[in-house]
Amino acid sequence: MKKALLVVTTISIYVSSFAQEPIDALKFSWYTPGGSARTKAVGGAMGSLGGDITATFVNPAGLAFYKTGDFVLSPLYQFQKTKSNYNGTNADDKTNRFNWGTTGFVIGGGDSRKNVRNVAFSIAMNRTADFNNDVLYQGANNQSSLSQKYASIKQCRHQES
Repeated sequence: MKKALLVVTTISIYVSSFAQEPIDALKFSWYTPGGSARTKAVGGAMGSLGGDITATFVNPAGLAFYKTGDFVLSPLYQFQKTKSNYNGTNADDKTNRFNWGTTGFVIGGGDSRKNVRNVAFSIAMNRTADFNNDVLYQGANNQSSLSQKYASIKQCRHQES
């Protein structure tokens, strides 16, 4: 029974996995700085600042500056334009879309009778990355083929043996 479970688990992991190439590492490691307008105004240096909803993600202790509640909506409108040139063929694409930035609420306060200076509770969401970008390039490829990559690998293996 254990061997059958191991085989089923191995097959399910194999089926759900996919290969990545170096460009994927670059794509998934670059994040656009997010946050509220205040965070963007100080260049993302939010580590020591407080009293802003972005402190929920960066430094939760900064929420203690809240004495009252706060509700934040950050709408975003993204302008995206792509121009490319592939083997002398020019192409361009323009995609504009609406998104949400940092959005949520903070409830703050304190009770001097119980010797509690400040208390804050926050629920918020933040967009850390957006992989919905469109890249357009088009043109005829008369200079190379995908099969050349595999042919060169096969030639290298024959030379090594």
